[in-house]
Amino acid sequence: MNGGWDNILSPRDLKLPLDLGRYGGPIKKTALEIGFGNGEYTVKWAEANPDFLVVGLEVSFPCVARCARRIGKLNIPNLKLICSDARFMMKELFVDESLDVVMINFPCPWPKTRHAKRRVTAREFADALAAVLKTGGVFELVTDEEWYAAEVRKTLSEHEALSVSGCETNFSRAVTTKYERKWLEMGKTITKLTVAKTKKFTIVRRTWINEEDTPMHVKTGKPMPESGLAFLSGVSGIMLDARWTFNGYYAAGSGDGHNIKKFLVETITTDDDFEQRCYLKVVERDGNTMVKLDGTAKVFLTPAMRFAVEDLAQRLSEASG
Repeated sequence: MNGGWDNILSPRDLKLPLDLGRYGGPIKKTALEIGFGNGEYTVKWAEANPDFLVVGLEVSFPCVARCARRIGKLNIPNLKLICSDARFMMKELFVDESLDVVMINFPCPWPKTRHAKRRVTAREFADALAAVLKTGGVFELVTDEEWYAAEVRKTLSEHEALSVSGCETNFSRAVTTKYERKWLEMGKTITKLTVAKTKKFTIVRRTWINEEDTPMHVKTGKPMPESGLAFLSGVSGIMLDARWTFNGYYAAGSGDGHNIKKFLVETITTDDDFEQRCYLKVVERDGNTMVKLDGTAKVFLTPAMRFAVEDLAQRLSEASG
């Protein structure tokens, strides 16, 4: 027993798009649950559907950890977990026509107008959904907000590759969530929407770049700036929808017997509001400086992350004169 931790897929270990056959073996069907929370529904659904490879996407790592512990108690090999935001990463993780089922249980409806882009009704999500679902595959959304169900139904029915195939209220199903049981007992109306993909659809991906074409390490050919790295604090960059900021930096020790200096630069990147935080490692060896991802960074190699590495190397080179 591994406690469920082997069921977590680390971003740095993933080559995008995912090769689902690597994880599913002879399994013929694949399901994705977005925002699985404490993982109760996810684990029960995967256990009840052993013919599916089930992938869970959750933005909160504490939730991912709790779900992993649930898996560890039962040993469910057909369930894999990824800590990430589906709004950006769903389309990056999966190729067109790869998922039989996509599920969301009780998502935050984001009622404020300024948060509308985060809803399932955002065009970007609908397009990604239409791309990754197999033709004939289904998207299932369960919510306790009637206005939200109506908005999702209207918006997704207008998509050229999607069609609303079902709308049920206070239905029964074999697997339920904790909140679902609680709200049904309280007399709240629970709505389940089923949306089918009717024809092929595609969307542009941003992270499908060969590592050989854009390496995640850059050598400046120069020593570090004599003035140090303090000038980097608060420096930011932007390229289309990619943004990055360098914050504090920390000394990471030096090599014994070699002329080596090491620093970690705290870095924040965003791609279409998809935020990642990590340290970029700056290493000077014998007068030549290299910028690369720190080995402990658990991040996806998005455009913003790649631009940040290149930009940091460029700024260090210019500051060295």
